[in-house]
Amino acid sequence: MDRQQQAPIANPFFMPNSQVITPVWQRWFQRLKIRDDETRRRPYKTFTTAATLTTWDIGKTVLFDIGATDTVCVLPDADNIKDLWAWIQIVRMGAGRLTITADSASRIEYSSEGGSIYCEETRRRAANVTLQIVAANQWAIIAGLGTWDVD
Repeated sequence: MDRQQQAPIANPFFMPNSQVITPVWQRWFQRLKIRDDETRRRPYKTFTTAATLTTWDIGKTVLFDIGATDTVCVLPDADNIKDLWAWIQIVRMGAGRLTITADSASRIEYSSEGGSIYCEETRRRAANVTLQIVAANQWAIIAGLGTWDVD
């Protein structure tokens, strides 16, 4: 179905004397599309070398296409981010070690202040991690693919 279709309002929603939705309405709900069904999101930024992220990168996907090079990504200062529960997704492509470091007053999960997480899994080509700010100085790992170690 290429376009959103109008609801079949001429048909009853429930089958007579029951709480079961009619097949016409079931098919209509199954065919509903939302904009994200067809949207392909590209990374907001792509880096090939070390980078310091800013608050403008919050809520976006950032790609580090680093090949076999070891690279460092510095997170923005969590104290400057006004939106608690804001997130950032970081994707590492390549076999090099990507180290994600917090500012000196913040933690990533159970790391020390200014700690970091890293992925050095050589066989995984697109490791990713989603970090979320859960306190003024605390980043939480809410999702990820690949082996990420906290230090």
